[in-house]
Amino acid sequence: MKQNTIFTIALVTVYLTGNVQAKNECGLQSGKAKLHKEIRLKDGVVKLATLQVNGKNQDPIVAFVKDGQQVFCRQDYDTSAVDARAVTATADAEHLYIAFSADGGSQGAGAFARFTKTGWISSYGKGGGPKVLVVLKLRKADGEPVTGTYIIAKKKDGKTNSVALKRIAYFEGAIGIEAESWSSPLNVNGIPLACEGAAPFVWSLVLTPDLKTAKSSSAGQCH
Repeated sequence: MKQNTIFTIALVTVYLTGNVQAKNECGLQSGKAKLHKEIRLKDGVVKLATLQVNGKNQDPIVAFVKDGQQVFCRQDYDTSAVDARAVTATADAEHLYIAFSADGGSQGAGAFARFTKTGWISSYGKGGGPKVLVVLKLRKADGEPVTGTYIIAKKKDGKTNSVALKRIAYFEGAIGIEAESWSSPLNVNGIPLACEGAAPFVWSLVLTPDLKTAKSSSAGQCH
């Protein structure tokens, strides 16, 4: 296990509430979509919203605005029965890295899993209910996913346990993630760390930009 990696968040986040103003292709005219965060980058603004599908299910919406013009607005990243929400974002020159929360896994046509097949963790895993993270790498030009990964914890019985994001940042050619994990966060090889004491554990994870490999993983009280 490698030592904690310190990274700096170079983003300004503004929290907003209201209807999303978007092009017709987003399908947001119902008024059920709510904008909950704007993230200002050097070259544009990422808008994160949710579409309330029913009482137990939300679908995430991501839009990118550059020079005052909307580049894309998409709500098709996960349209499964899983409750999924866009949480926050970071970026490199050509891509957005969007962190989502998800409370289960699906292999259906509209699920996150179609983008995470080659990721560090390719699926939600066993069980359902605990919220975990999904990170997707999107092209700024059109919002098309390039790759993705799940970020999960595991219980002793092998079922998936909860992970909650604290921050994410692109830095020095890597993706740095700090999260709160319940027993147990994963080592770089995907095997759960052995933890002592009470959860949540502060988990520092560094991924390669293709989201296929973990460069380092460490958590307090875990080894």
